[in-house]
Amino acid sequence: MLRFFATLVALLALAQCTDAAEPVRERIEWADYWVTDAEKDDLPRVLFIGDSIVKGYFSAAEKQLAGKVRCARLATSKCVADPLFLDEVRLLLKQYRFDVIHFNNGLHGWGYSEDQYRDGLQKFLAALPKEAGDAKIVWATSTPMRASSDLKKFHEKNQRVVARNRLAAEVMKQRGLPTNDLYGLVEPHPDWHSKDGVHFNNHGKTAQGAAVAESVIKQLRHAATPGKRDDVNDQ
Repeated sequence: MLRFFATLVALLALAQCTDAAEPVRERIEWADYWVTDAEKDDLPRVLFIGDSIVKGYFSAAEKQLAGKVRCARLATSKCVADPLFLDEVRLLLKQYRFDVIHFNNGLHGWGYSEDQYRDGLQKFLAALPKEAGDAKIVWATSTPMRASSDLKKFHEKNQRVVARNRLAAEVMKQRGLPTNDLYGLVEPHPDWHSKDGVHFNNHGKTAQGAAVAESVIKQLRHAATPGKRDDVNDQ
């Protein structure tokens, strides 16, 4: 009997470690939605999901895609392991049909374990086809975190960034999803970082915007029919 209870306790502890049933809150939480030319449906539409990094390169990517794509973004502090992350994404997916979704998540939610991060990513990607229809999904790796005192050195948290990128790579390989390696793009260029070691200056933003735009263009020929969703009231 004692062995049974010991096993039960171990299983419950394991479940708590891997399943983020309750959200882990940060001191400040935020979300930023932006839809350009929301009233038009004459071009394919792309959704960029990320955090403050996507806010940084969004304008550069949109400029590269001008005349080809209508752009939207969801920048959020929520980690993909947060059980409410999908609800934030739904706010846009219920209103618009997206041909391409360029997605990153990994620089927030340090209160979640790497196992919870991986499981949250898997659950989100499993749910996304029902929510986003035929949209093509492109994963983007999380960018490096550098020491603000010396941008040539990495911040101690960068080990977790690398670990999460590695976990995400396994998930994307399993699902056959393409990856836009923004980490690899900016890693050799500490001069592209801003002084805080996390965000980027204009050189970094422009380079990322060009890489993001290129990854979107590659998906467009296989993307679903563009336009604003007209079946919102039917859901």
